[in-house]
Formats: sequence, C-alpha cells, structure tokens
Amino acid sequence: MNRVQHRLKITAEWITEYAQSIEAPLQMIQGEIIAPVTMPIIFWQELDIPWLNIDEPWIHGSQHFSYKLPITAGMILDCELSLTNTEKKAGHQGELTLYTYTLICTCEGELILTAETVLISMGDQI
Repeated sequence: MNRVQHRLKITAEWITEYAQSIEAPLQMIQGEIIAPVTMPIIFWQELDIPWLNIDEPWIHGSQHFSYKLPITAGMILDCELSLTNTEKKAGHQGELTLYTYTLICTCEGELILTAETVLISMGDQI
C-alpha cells in the first residue's frame, strides 16, 4: 500500500487564508479559530506523494470528511495519507480507474478526522 506521513502546524493565518479563498465565514470555539470542514483537502499540497503523477489530468470524484473534533488554530496534526483502493470501470470514452485515498489526522494521539477522497483517471496513471 502507498502511504505518506507528515506533521502539519495549523495556524490562524492558514485557516483565515483558506476560509477567505472559499468565501467561508470564520468561526470560533473556546477562543480559537475553527478550520472550515473542507480544509483537509489542501493538506495534500503539503505532502510529497511520489506515486501520484500530478502532471496527468485527474477528475475529483468525491470526498467525505468524518470529524471527531474540529481543527483549530494551534493544533499540530500528524497526518497519514494512504491509497486504500483502486477500482477499474468501463467509461464512455474508455477505461476509468478510481483511486480511493484515506487521510487520517491525529493531534497528540487523539483522532481528529478521517477524510476519504476518490480521484478518477483515464486508464492507469499510478
């Protein structure tokens, strides 16, 4: 299985920039800024994913986020991204391959979120 790990420091500035980029209001809990629920999708930009060919076209199939706790400014997240499934399907213009990725983030050993993302390619790109 393909897997990468990375530690991310979540800053108020990073949350604010992301929230502004998607025009989401900033929210607070116990005096800390809360990250928008979709923010983990940009965590991929911080990861070195050697098996993923970013020069090829990809279709974003789906994403799902399951939170145990909100992501707040000041957290240091230990994140692990794994390729958990590949599935080939026949498409109208040829064979499609669906790649399912699971991102698990913890803070001080406590599960914060699990995110599942499906990327679709024509043929076999990995």
